[in-house]
Amino acid sequence: PYRTMNFANEAGEIRVLKRLMERGYVYRGLKPVYWCFDCGSSLAEFEIEYADKASPTVDVAFKAADPAALAAAFGLPSLTKDAFAVIWTTTPWTLPANQALNLNPELVYALVDTDRGLFVVAEALVEKCLARWKLQGSVRATTVGNKLGGLGFWHPLADMHEGYRRQSPVYLADYATAEDGTGVVHSAPAYGLEDFNSCLAHGMTHDQILNPVQGNGVYEDALPLFGGQYIWKANPVIVDTLQAAGRLLATDKLLHSYPHCWRHKTPVIYRAAAQWFVRMDAGE
Repeated sequence: PYRTMNFANEAGEIRVLKRLMERGYVYRGLKPVYWCFDCGSSLAEFEIEYADKASPTVDVAFKAADPAALAAAFGLPSLTKDAFAVIWTTTPWTLPANQALNLNPELVYALVDTDRGLFVVAEALVEKCLARWKLQGSVRATTVGNKLGGLGFWHPLADMHEGYRRQSPVYLADYATAEDGTGVVHSAPAYGLEDFNSCLAHGMTHDQILNPVQGNGVYEDALPLFGGQYIWKANPVIVDTLQAAGRLLATDKLLHSYPHCWRHKTPVIYRAAAQWFVRMDAGE
């Protein structure tokens, strides 16, 4: 019989682990997992239940770092206004950890001319976006996402603190769709599995991933503007800061099904946690 606590079985497990380590299969890495602040630990899939949660939604503009390159991608000689890629998200608390933007390589994107600037969104969502932003506008040019890959856009808080003075490159990913939002996905690799995999596939290393949320749900003190704040309470502060930066196009509330801890009945997040892995694709 298999007995978990049988001394002989335990000794056998340790011997197998030793052989795995000697052959180079065991390594320490990162992976976004469900994380409960009340448990202070990761949760398995079966420990998750879903309940309604009201989340703030934001449409946020990322300013083009190289307007000439963006113009060329849309087949234009130049741009006469500031241009922005616009994302829509229900998790403003992840924006301080933004490190990339995802566009679908096959999707058609439009450059929309408005009084507030030129905005890059999926062509199929232009009318919905303009209505949400309460703006009038027209499509100046279109292009496929594949031509926008590699372009850089400034973090939306770049002008508010030097700690955010960094660019978010465009990574092409199939999970960016035109079903809702803007067709442009904000990527914080520490807080989403698809974001994590996309950033790693484009060359980002584990030690480059920004992960300012601690295990208790509070930002580390060193995080510019929001350090020491509990992420759920920081949401409205981040929205106000985006507004002050001139990068907020719209905000609203959305009631949606959201993962909760089955023990504490509190909302959980995806959070990159250091873990031990056994690789299946290398070794002797």
